[in-house]
Amino acid sequence: MEVIKSSNFNNINTGPMVLTIGVFDGLHLGHQAIINKAKEIGKEKQVPVGIYTFNPNPLKVLKPAFAPKAILSPRQKIELLSSYNLDYYLEQKFTMDFASLDYAEFVQDYLLDKFKIVHLVVGEDFTLGSKGEGNLANLKKLAESSGFEITCLENIKIGKERVSSTLIRKLVEQGKLEEVPQYLGRYYRLEGKVVRGKGRGKTLGVPTANIKLDEDYVLPPEGVYSAYVLYDGKEYQGVVNFGNNPTFPGSDFTIEVHIIGFDKEIYCEHLSLDLVQRIRGEMTFKSSDELVEQIKKDILYTENLLC
Repeated sequence: MEVIKSSNFNNINTGPMVLTIGVFDGLHLGHQAIINKAKEIGKEKQVPVGIYTFNPNPLKVLKPAFAPKAILSPRQKIELLSSYNLDYYLEQKFTMDFASLDYAEFVQDYLLDKFKIVHLVVGEDFTLGSKGEGNLANLKKLAESSGFEITCLENIKIGKERVSSTLIRKLVEQGKLEEVPQYLGRYYRLEGKVVRGKGRGKTLGVPTANIKLDEDYVLPPEGVYSAYVLYDGKEYQGVVNFGNNPTFPGSDFTIEVHIIGFDKEIYCEHLSLDLVQRIRGEMTFKSSDELVEQIKKDILYTENLLC
């Protein structure tokens, strides 16, 4: 997959392509269905397939106070999309000037002149251009006169729930991590760098890695979670704590993971945490010995859960 940023759009020569457009802020099952449909059409037409997306999330520019927390970092998004065997990843830097473009101007200048699209694949809620005036009805009229086709996919529902990034954020915020994969298609993953903490876990015999996240992710409630930990191409089991460590007053909010059966020094290294299930809420213990006993129970629960 060739990654092309908008600063290089004037230098590209992609030729005819099937394109899908969207924020794709979760790459959930709904987004995956759109991408797979674009690939199917690209195969039929024997032309490359591209995804056109935005960085930052448009709401961070248009309505910063209402911008949602991230489900994916930009790096995660590119890594995940590369597994779909797309030909092009086209990333538009989203600015107020770009947001003011009329949809017809955008279609002509970008979709037709730059990318030479022959087919556009979108979801049923899709709109384009200033004030969202490029709705599906207007785009279909423009497509007829401009010589490209449009396919629109209906939203995916599982039971009564529509698959959406909003739903996934809600489940994470409620600590319902075990429900996320049925809508996201994978575990909810946080990525970050290991930074130095106070070394308290090592003193207690349960060393932890303090994580500084790569992105302003949506986070679950404070508490303890079972997770898979990915480091250096290998997968481990882990117990993750989100919170302020109330047993030790004055502690700041941290994200700490105890990697089961792992004892390497990994400061400044990069980790991924696939959150599987909430074990318990944050608790205050009378002594460090009580805390250690509970952590041992959390480790045993995680080992049984993830075996």
